[in-house]
Amino acid sequence: MGRVHGLALSLFCLPLSWVAQAAGPGHFTPAGVAAIKQSMHALVDRQEVAGVVTLILQDGKRVTLDAYGYADTESRRPIGPDSVMAVASMTKPLTGVAMMMLYEQGKWSMDDLVAKHVPQLADLKVMDATGKLVPAAHQPTMRELMSHSAGFTYGSFGNSAVDQLYQAAKPTDPDSSLPGLIGKLSQLPLKNQPGSAWEYSVSVDIQGYIVEKLSGMPYAVFIREKILKPLKMKDSDFAVFGKARERMAFLHAPDATGKQLPYLPAGGRDAVAKAVPRLPSPGGSLYSTALDYARFCQMIVNGGQLDGVRLLKPATVKLMHENALPPGVTVGMAGPGTTFGLDFAIAGDPSTTKEPWPAGTFYWSGVNGTYFWIDPANHLIVVGMIQRAWVPGTDAAGSLVARNAGGKAIYDAIQH
Repeated sequence: MGRVHGLALSLFCLPLSWVAQAAGPGHFTPAGVAAIKQSMHALVDRQEVAGVVTLILQDGKRVTLDAYGYADTESRRPIGPDSVMAVASMTKPLTGVAMMMLYEQGKWSMDDLVAKHVPQLADLKVMDATGKLVPAAHQPTMRELMSHSAGFTYGSFGNSAVDQLYQAAKPTDPDSSLPGLIGKLSQLPLKNQPGSAWEYSVSVDIQGYIVEKLSGMPYAVFIREKILKPLKMKDSDFAVFGKARERMAFLHAPDATGKQLPYLPAGGRDAVAKAVPRLPSPGGSLYSTALDYARFCQMIVNGGQLDGVRLLKPATVKLMHENALPPGVTVGMAGPGTTFGLDFAIAGDPSTTKEPWPAGTFYWSGVNGTYFWIDPANHLIVVGMIQRAWVPGTDAAGSLVARNAGGKAIYDAIQH
């Protein structure tokens, strides 16, 4: 009886996202883990990145936590497993969780018009291919806002007429504010008809404004008090404070000889992440560590709870990684067949997406090279951290160098 009871208990405790998988997960051998480390270390040795941290969890247990290279190549300070880094667009899933906490409170619904919660964005027009402003076929909905299909853009990754207007307006300027961002967006046209295309965009920054409005709390305070502190993400915030500054990994870029050098603002190291900006971007201004971010991922895997603290219901978490895009709309920049949920990308068939992970994996990356994915088929959480500078107007594909190397190495190593 004891053996049967123990087995039943272990099955009951499996993370909800894993239970429905019919095929068993793969496993790692010591040789396989060594090969993963070798592949990631090679990125540093080839001067593609200054330093790299790789964390792999399977069924909540650590497969590896590996740090190699430098947090600062000039001082020769090594990168560590607890190095604090800018995770950029990996901020987005946290904003999504904040939105879904308010969703569970009945503050908004998927079919609401965005304008119901942000009246400044009522009656938006679309700029067509000729440069003419035309009425939107319908006004953007909250489901479209949560899935980057509302018609907005970023401006940084294209050069269309609308992209150029965004570049000039700088809606996400850190010296602005979330109300200031909304004011600028109210004067800009949509790039696409709502629901017609997936376009990486300021949608998540708009979500942050909605979090402020519906919660009555400043966005950064909501994230800190309702997500970071409950999950004990002690090294995560919109700036880096106190002793944690000694563990910061700085952005790097190659010089003319290809050597990786710190890429610093005018004020140097002391100016980096010194204070929370006036506009703490809900789409991209969080600092974190691999260990902290893995706690957030584990909460998602566990169906919305971690260590006895529940942020979301399992059904709400499941909704976040189900496709929210209209039929025929996919995430073109991530490969054919990739879809999008609520602030998470969802992998399709790897034979068409050309990505390493199985269909159903959900994930995202940051423009400075950080990445994570959650693979239900193999019960994996993977978090990777580098700090590779990207300058707007240049090719952003280099940001994926560590993610692509990690993905290939991990799935080459996993045994079935």
